[in-house]
Amino acid sequence: MIEIDFERFHNQDYIEEGYDLYVMKNGLGDVLYVGISKQSIWDRWFGWSGHILWLDHVIEGSSAVGQKIVDHLPDALKWKIQLWTLEDCVNFCRDILPATRIPNISFIEPYMIQKLSPILNGSYNLHPGKDTTPRSKQEIEREKILDDMYKKIFEKKK
Repeated sequence: MIEIDFERFHNQDYIEEGYDLYVMKNGLGDVLYVGISKQSIWDRWFGWSGHILWLDHVIEGSSAVGQKIVDHLPDALKWKIQLWTLEDCVNFCRDILPATRIPNISFIEPYMIQKLSPILNGSYNLHPGKDTTPRSKQEIEREKILDDMYKKIFEKKK
């Protein structure tokens, strides 16, 4: 397993071979998201249908974790991403893995999510962590828009 900052990851300043699972952490070290890729983890983030569309000056989040990062740029460039091999994952989850089959990355991902309790994973996450990331200006503005829409729809005077 390696841990690098998100800017280094985005710039592909690492050797990706052999990594199957990623763990994204905020600036406080809270686990935001756990995910896998059967091809390239970098492509899972920035390729077709990735977490973030990042082309020159256009940066848009297309998933919950992608939006969280975009909302916190440029600070999020210093956040950490961990890249795990299958062997790293098996060793980490050895205490909860059933001994009935040889694990592959798709099989082990739910166990990693259960052990790490990421904030933004919905599936397999029995006890999601608490997001202690200070809310960004973008998050506050988006929340206000959603609150106003809710009031307009559900709190109409009859």
